[in-house]
Amino acid sequence: MIRRYNKLMVILFSLILSVISIYFIIDRDKDYSVVENRYLSKNPSISLENILSGEYMINMEKYINDQFPMRNVFISMKTDFLRLVGNKEINGVYFGDNGYLIEKWNKNDFDDTIFRKNINIINAFAKNNPKTKISIMLVPTASLIYKDKISKNAQMVDQQSLSNIAKKSLVNVKYIDLIPIFLLDNKDLYYKTDHHWTTKGAFIAYKEWGNIKGIDVHEKDFKITPISNSFQGSLHSKILNKDCEKDKIEIYERNNQGVYQVYYDFGKNKSNDIYEMKHLQNKDKYQVFLDGNHAEIKMNTSQLNGKHLLVIKDSFANSLIPFLMNDYETIHIIDLRYYNEDINAYIAEYGINEFLFLYNFKNFSEDENLGKLKSKS
Repeated sequence: MIRRYNKLMVILFSLILSVISIYFIIDRDKDYSVVENRYLSKNPSISLENILSGEYMINMEKYINDQFPMRNVFISMKTDFLRLVGNKEINGVYFGDNGYLIEKWNKNDFDDTIFRKNINIINAFAKNNPKTKISIMLVPTASLIYKDKISKNAQMVDQQSLSNIAKKSLVNVKYIDLIPIFLLDNKDLYYKTDHHWTTKGAFIAYKEWGNIKGIDVHEKDFKITPISNSFQGSLHSKILNKDCEKDKIEIYERNNQGVYQVYYDFGKNKSNDIYEMKHLQNKDKYQVFLDGNHAEIKMNTSQLNGKHLLVIKDSFANSLIPFLMNDYETIHIIDLRYYNEDINAYIAEYGINEFLFLYNFKNFSEDENLGKLKSKS
């Protein structure tokens, strides 16, 4: 009986392996995952050098994971099983109270070297641009603001310490500290299923910006419109749990908004609307803000005040920038992850006279692209 059972298990396992192997042979590789909003790994090229270095096996493992048949179904099944046995953290996502998913950022895996390096790069940038106003806004992640919603045993990175480092180390750069005001009233500042802040969170940050800049900001000056009640974002995509809540996305439209034009990727595409509603049909509805991430965006407004702002940013800035449109004549936006031109030549060409660095703490602590701020000449 035992032999027959073992024989059946071997046959079943061999059959599964055969089906998977046939799938990899006959099915075309997928380029992009709509669910995860990212490009998938390709079949790695093989060479003696890659094999000896171990790089080939690392890339092959990524390829198999990304192209595995029915991958999304297996991710969902894995999540259900791990939750059933009591896991509170799955695939880098904590299941928090009140339906919140919170991205894991473990202090045991963290080294502040890149953070300090990026602070030094910004100081050098400020030294090279002494006649311009430079500000930096580092956005706390939900793991700090909503730390009470997850286990006390979760060893998260100490973002308050990083904030203190920034305050002490920045020279001739205005540091905008959001942690105190976010801790004071933290309701609805972050999506439940996505790592980004909500439009309300971005608005509160804009109010703090206004306080520093002497700009009077009131919520009554904006019309708040819900545009989706079915958003399930980046954290949901990591676990694909069917019981996750759905988030609401809102946009804030200024009552006296002037005329503006938005030019994407060095003028290749133009829009008269900063909100791209076509993305409401997609999984990643956060892309409704500024059409997602682009290397470069330029906005012309009807505010003829001689103020020309350059925002160097990550995706958190996408939902804050619409609030700035009545404050500047032009707003230029650069995402250094995709931008490979000489940024100093760009600054000179467009007469930039103000800068804002806007990142969340995690991205700023991991992004090694700020070195592009150095002149190529």
